[in-house]
Amino acid sequence: MNAEHKTPEWLKFVDHTADAGIAVEAPDLARLFERAAWGMFSVTTDVAAARATETSRISIDAPDRVALLVRWLSELNYRHVTEHRIFAKFEVVTLSEQHLEADVSGEIFDPARHTIFTEIKAVTFHDLQVERDERGWKAQIIFDL
Repeated sequence: MNAEHKTPEWLKFVDHTADAGIAVEAPDLARLFERAAWGMFSVTTDVAAARATETSRISIDAPDRVALLVRWLSELNYRHVTEHRIFAKFEVVTLSEQHLEADVSGEIFDPARHTIFTEIKAVTFHDLQVERDERGWKAQIIFDL
C-alpha cells in the first residue's frame, strides 16, 4: 500500500491463506455496505488517488442480507474488471433485506495516476460474517485473489 494512504479506524485487513479479507464496522447497515465497498477497493488500489468524476446507479437484489452484500461487492468488482473503473465514493440510497440501490462514483483507470495492488477474482461466502451488536454493524469479507 501507498505509505501516504491512511486506513480508517473502521477498516481492518484480515490475513487469510492465499486470499485477502477485510473487517468493517459501521453505525448502520447502509454505512456498512458503503464501507465494505470502499474497503474492497482499498485492497485493489489506493482509493485516495481516484476521483469521483462519474456517478452511476446500481440496483441489485438477493435472497437475504448476506447474499446482498456479496452481490453488491461482486457487482462493483465486475464493473472494475470489465469497465476498468476505480470507484471512490459509495452512497446507499435504498436498502432492505433483499434489495439495494446505490450511487457509485469514480473514474476510468488511468495507469499514470492509479496503482493496482492486486485483482480480486471473487467475493466469497467463506468466513463471511454480517452481525449487529451494541455498537452497530460489523462484517468480515474474504476475497479470492
